Amino acid sequence: MMSNLENLTQKIIEEAKSQASIIEKESKKANEKIIDSKTREAEEEKKRMLSRANSEANLLRERTISNAELKARNKKLEAKQEVIGRSFDTANERLKNFNADKYVSYLQSKIKSIKFEGGESIIVQEAMKSKVEELGLDIKVSDDEFVESGFSIQGKGTRLNYTFESLIEQYRDELETEIAKSLFKE
Repeated sequence: MMSNLENLTQKIIEEAKSQASIIEKESKKANEKIIDSKTREAEEEKKRMLSRANSEANLLRERTISNAELKARNKKLEAKQEVIGRSFDTANERLKNFNADKYVSYLQSKIKSIKFEGGESIIVQEAMKSKVEELGLDIKVSDDEFVESGFSIQGKGTRLNYTFESLIEQYRDELETEIAKSLFKE
């Protein structure tokens, strides 16, 4: 009987070893499947992260380039505006320094189109006062008030401004376009 018991024990042990081997193999397969699955998931997550990082880097690069281009364009526009501003300043200085003949001619051409009511006075450049008085106009020349360039006419509660500064300012917007086209042929 002992031998039967030993045989039975031996058989149970062998069967247990066989089952353990099968369970171990299945466990290894299951572990490998889990590891492969997690490895694939990690690789996919890595790819997504790299793709997202590349997209963000490209977007940042594009924004940086766009920002730099915008700053360069703004600097260029500022420089152009400065040149245009200097052009207006130069024109203003030249007009202030009109010679007497040109000044008188300008004044007479403008006065022809003005209808006077009486009692007005003309305000001129101080250096041109005597030249204007010599013209014998039907309007009083101001003795105590002067303009830097051009002239003004002071009436009862009104003032007509023909100074070169005000005329330049009045036409500046439309003149800027023409000056820009002339200076910056692109």
